This record gives sequence, structure tokens and C-alpha cells, in this order.
Amino acid sequence: MKSDLIIWGGTGNFKVLCELLKDNYHIVGYFDNNPDIQQEYRGIPWLGNRQAFEKWVKTLSADQMPSYIVSIGPGHGKVRLEVHRELEQHGLHPITAIHRTAFVADNATVGLGSQIYAQATVCVDTQIGEGCIINTRASVDHECVIETGATVGPGATLAGLVHVGKYADVYTGAVVLPRVVIGEGAVVGAGAVVRKNVPPYTVVAGNPARILKKLDS
Repeated sequence: MKSDLIIWGGTGNFKVLCELLKDNYHIVGYFDNNPDIQQEYRGIPWLGNRQAFEKWVKTLSADQMPSYIVSIGPGHGKVRLEVHRELEQHGLHPITAIHRTAFVADNATVGLGSQIYAQATVCVDTQIGEGCIINTRASVDHECVIETGATVGPGATLAGLVHVGKYADVYTGAVVLPRVVIGEGAVVGAGAVVRKNVPPYTVVAGNPARILKKLDS
């Protein structure tokens, strides 16, 4: 019998998660505050916004609490973590979502609420924190550290011993060379080649990657 599960968030990331989870979970429905997303998706109903969630969760007893995962995509890692922890405080049960075609080394660690998509690779001794996204065909080599709320985009490549700080985003097709540190909240643009450390809350792009601007922390 499949366990019940709800998803928070209903955009493109949600659709990918539905495909990933459908074989192992009964997806009860999804919540989303966006007024433009209020419709059923492939038989999965929209259950309402945050106010609707607050009312809904109060109707459940402790043994009725479903599992959950938060489907808030790149650029919003901090919000993803906040929602993840809020749902857990309500008594719901966080899961980790790993696509059947992904490779995750047997001694890698993956935090609750994290998502590893199709054909991604997570190699030996890698540590992935809570609420991270390792997107389609991303490659995370040996002994990397991906802190909570970070995202590694589709086709991005992290060489060995790379450290990605909290809430940072490494976008599509970027390459990060060995032992480089990507600071907290930093953004690595699509296709960038990162050869040296990236300060926290900065945007870098290009080959070699250069700082384009500073971000608010």
C-alpha cells in the first residue's frame, strides 16, 4: 500500500516530482499560494493556499499525518527550507525524493526534503543537506558538500571537494572546478566555469566566471 503524501508548490518543479514519486506514494494533492495555480494536474487536486492548509491540517489526527515534500525551485532555497520546517512542525513527515535512474553512492548522505532528479550522479563521501535540489543530469563528484537549501541545476558539474553554501544556486550547465567554495546565497550563472571561490551573495557568470553583482543577504 502506498503512503499518502502532499506536495507544497505547483509549478514546473512540482510536475517533475509527481513523475518521480508516483510509483511509491499516493499523492493526495498539493498546496500553493499562487492564485494562477488553482487546478488539477493529472488527477492530483489543488488543495488550496496557506490558509486552507492551516484548516486542513487541524482536521488530521497524529496517525493520519501524511508525508510531504516542498516543491519550490531554484532561486528560493531559503523559502523552501522555511516551508519544509514549518510543515514538519505541524507533524507531517518529510521524505527524500531520489529518481530511480539517479546514482547515489552508498556512503553519500542526503538530507530530508532533498530531491535528486533523473540521471543525476552523487558520488562517494558527498554530503547533501536538507531541502536541496540536484537537478536532471547534474554531476556531483566525490567529497562535495552541498549545504541546506542549495540547488545544482540541470547538467551542472561539480568536480571533487566542491563546497556549495546554504541557499546557493548553481545553474544549468555550469562547471565548478575542484576544491572551489561557492558562498552562501551565491548564484552561478548558466554555463559558467568557476575556477576560484565565489563570495557569499554574489552573482558570477562567464568563462572564467567573474562577479557581476552583489546580492542582498
